[in-house]
Amino acid sequence: MTTKKLIRNTFLIVIGFVLLLVLLAQVFKNDIVKLAIQKGAKTFDVPLTVGEVDFSFLYRFPLATIEFNNLVAFCPDGTDTLSAHADTIASISKLYASVDILELIDGNILVRKIDIEDVKARYQVDSLGNSNFDFLLKPPAGDSLTMAEDTSKAQGVFTLDKLTLKNIELIYSDAVLNTSVQVNIPNLIMNGKAQPSGFLAATEGEVVVQHARYANYNLEPLAKSRLNFNVTAKNDTLSISEFTLKAGTAMLTVEGSAVTSDSTQVDIRFAGSGINIAENVSILPQNRLAQYKVSHAAGVVDVKGTAQGYLTNNMMPLIDVSLHLEEGALAYDIYPNLKNMVLDAHYTNGYSRTMESSVLNIKKFQAQTSLSSIDFSARILNPMQPQYDLKASISTDLSELLPYVPDSAVRKMSGKVKGDISTSGILPDSIGADFTDYLLKRTRLNLSLNQLNLRINSLPALNGLGGKLTFIPGSIILSDIKAEVPEYKVSLAEGYLRSRYKGKLSDYQNLSVQIDSVLLATPYSYVTASGNLDGFKKVNYKLNATVDANLSEVKQWLPDGITNSMSGNLGASMASAGTFDIDSVADQSMSLLFDNSTFSVDMNNIFLNMPDTLMNVKMLSGNLEYKSDSVWVDGLSGNYLGLDFAADSTIIAHVYTAAVQNAPKEMLVQGNFAVGDMDYTWIESFMVDTVLDESLKLQPEVEPYKINFTYKIKGTAKAKSFKYEEVTIENLDTKFLARVEDGYYVADGLTCNAFGGDVSASVKYEMFPNFRDVLHFKTDMQNVDMSRMLNELETYIDQEDFTGENVLGKLTAQMDGKIIMQDYTPVYDSLLLKGNLVLEDGALINVKPVMDIEDIAFIGLKNMDKLYFSTLESQLFLFKNNMYFPRTNIRSSSFDGMFFGMYSFGEDYAYHVKVFLNQVLSGKRNADLEKQARDSGFDEEEESDGRRPIYVVSKSENGKSKAWLDNRKDRLRMDARVNLQEQMVNFRFDPRLVLYNTDE
Repeated sequence: MTTKKLIRNTFLIVIGFVLLLVLLAQVFKNDIVKLAIQKGAKTFDVPLTVGEVDFSFLYRFPLATIEFNNLVAFCPDGTDTLSAHADTIASISKLYASVDILELIDGNILVRKIDIEDVKARYQVDSLGNSNFDFLLKPPAGDSLTMAEDTSKAQGVFTLDKLTLKNIELIYSDAVLNTSVQVNIPNLIMNGKAQPSGFLAATEGEVVVQHARYANYNLEPLAKSRLNFNVTAKNDTLSISEFTLKAGTAMLTVEGSAVTSDSTQVDIRFAGSGINIAENVSILPQNRLAQYKVSHAAGVVDVKGTAQGYLTNNMMPLIDVSLHLEEGALAYDIYPNLKNMVLDAHYTNGYSRTMESSVLNIKKFQAQTSLSSIDFSARILNPMQPQYDLKASISTDLSELLPYVPDSAVRKMSGKVKGDISTSGILPDSIGADFTDYLLKRTRLNLSLNQLNLRINSLPALNGLGGKLTFIPGSIILSDIKAEVPEYKVSLAEGYLRSRYKGKLSDYQNLSVQIDSVLLATPYSYVTASGNLDGFKKVNYKLNATVDANLSEVKQWLPDGITNSMSGNLGASMASAGTFDIDSVADQSMSLLFDNSTFSVDMNNIFLNMPDTLMNVKMLSGNLEYKSDSVWVDGLSGNYLGLDFAADSTIIAHVYTAAVQNAPKEMLVQGNFAVGDMDYTWIESFMVDTVLDESLKLQPEVEPYKINFTYKIKGTAKAKSFKYEEVTIENLDTKFLARVEDGYYVADGLTCNAFGGDVSASVKYEMFPNFRDVLHFKTDMQNVDMSRMLNELETYIDQEDFTGENVLGKLTAQMDGKIIMQDYTPVYDSLLLKGNLVLEDGALINVKPVMDIEDIAFIGLKNMDKLYFSTLESQLFLFKNNMYFPRTNIRSSSFDGMFFGMYSFGEDYAYHVKVFLNQVLSGKRNADLEKQARDSGFDEEEESDGRRPIYVVSKSENGKSKAWLDNRKDRLRMDARVNLQEQMVNFRFDPRLVLYNTDE
């Protein structure tokens, strides 16, 4: 057979076979269609209407294909018109059902493939909850056997190998849920095949969702969401070639495979891009957003990841996920709006593919407000027991946070804060005090403040606060600190702190803090400190501090009324070390202050003008130092209320133990003291008479405070001058001792310039019980102007013939005295005085005892009202208010003389005078004098230098004074009296036994 014939015969056979199929289809068409409709109606129990039906063996040979046109399913009680009635369930424009020919020959309809085109289906639920598909859920009529039979008959009708859908429209509406949606399936192909060795299935297509509505949700952003997929399954293997969902601006994709057996093996890759947060948030109802207090959220999120490996009860696949956010924004509640948010994050469950090996890595998180920003990164391992490594940088303007701080706490807040913090570690199961210590050991912080302005409640405002804080484990550093407190006019120009610590906050009793240095400086003052604290229960401390204060600057800080003005510089330093119990620090504070501390204060030209004038001081300078229970004073000088004063090389011993603790010890004050020009009226200004308030008299008496300590004051004292009424003493210098408890006061080696001469003296005042005291004194005067002294002491001498106008000359005298003081008032009868004096180039003017001698005509002395002499030397003593003169020599131009006698302060006196006239007497007068001497008992007296003595007496008694020639008996009687009184004085008072000791 030729090739041509073969082709022709083959073609004829094919044509014949096709014609046979067409003929057979036409022959059996009606029977097959009728059978198919009966089988379908019986299987689904759905009322159907069918338009034109066709049958063909050619459409999908070797399968027979039944074509249904205009197929409509509706409720049993409904009509068959979809467009006019809402009870139509579905309408299908074309449905191709390909059946098995062999089964068809046996009268069975076994569907292998179905193609459906142009479908419209509707699922509706009314307001009562009834749907147009409820009839399908009703049990069919008949008994259970019938149902079982019918069900059995329904099985096997569909054994699909392939399902193809084109242009499918599904509409769902629910009046109860207020929900509706339209789903379009432009194309969908499903293949499946079961074999003894397993099964094979595949689906591919596209689904579009649009016109979605749900309650009060805004589903407009999801309009025309589209899903494209291509999925196959072979036995236990699921393969996803494509799974792409586009919803709004977002696109989600998944691809990969999964194999299921005893365990599941996956290899999945997924990604999401363009996920717009604002778009998704807008879906939520407005009331829901208000409930969450979110008024705005935005940003675009991209995510991608993989899952590879086995999934069992004990194992997870290797998961790797990355997430990226940009242009993020959030407005939450009343807080500042966040913008420009960026997030880069990565998660993996690690090489072990377990939760323990999981790692969350936030590579970058950034956010800004209008005035602030944050930059954050973190790495977290093992969510079951997180291991963290965190880093953050912040920059904020406090004025932005002020609206969110309670008004009762902060009234004003502005300025910028920048900070960097990093920490790492393992988060424990429970967070306790130990975790704080753990956190501090692994945390670093850098914080900078710039122009912070704060006003917290009633506290003073703080302006311009700036500086840096650096914290590293075991160390805290503050630097470049600046601030102003306008209310107190305080300006901190520089502040600094460097400190270290050892130990745990949870174990504060053993915590140790080392302060390497502290500095607080204003423009003109500063404070520095250093030290350490060991333990905060039983504290062992060491502290060193210095202060340098400009008082003009300090004045600005003080409230009005504290001081009128002040200036100068005050420097101070302190060193203290010791141990105390924190629970009893108040009881130990004084001991720590005085037993364990030293102080030093330097004053430089300090001026204080205070509302209380008693606190005023000028030009105060010097150094005060306290250590070992003593105060040292060096170079102290100043002016107090007009009085210049000074103290140098001064010590005050036992200040704490005696004065503060009131222990039975002696407080010693020893030093060199000086004042300038002092007037006694200055002292009197402090002696104000106090009138006791009558109400105070009614108060119960309080037991007086018992002073157990004693104190002693000694040293040297100087005064440029001292004025007491008319008396002025200059250049006073003395050593002194005061044992206050013993009532013992001594001034020795006292020198001064007084009354135009030089005076040295010693004074001792001893106090005894019953306020009966004893005053001893001695004095040495050189070249004292007698007239000046008497004029200045006139008020106290008060003797008519003993004034500055009566007695002239230069006085040199040495005196020792003793007097009893009763209630601090002199008992004049007890006054004892011994001494001698020399008066040179002097005169006695209008002195009554001298003037009376001129009345003795026999002698012939003239002008005795003005007796000028070159020298007057006298011994004297005072006893029982009488002044005695054992011997006095006087040399004048008219005579030389010697007298002795007594003078009573009651104006009685008796002077026995021995006179040697300087003039040459005539023989007659000389003989008369000799005769007179013999008559008076002086016949044995010899001449001196050829001159015969003349004996006279000048006496005043009971206010009557007279002078006459003396007689020997009266003279001897007076001499005996004077000697007797002198012996009495010597018995009662021996100056050699009086010690003016200031060295005790």
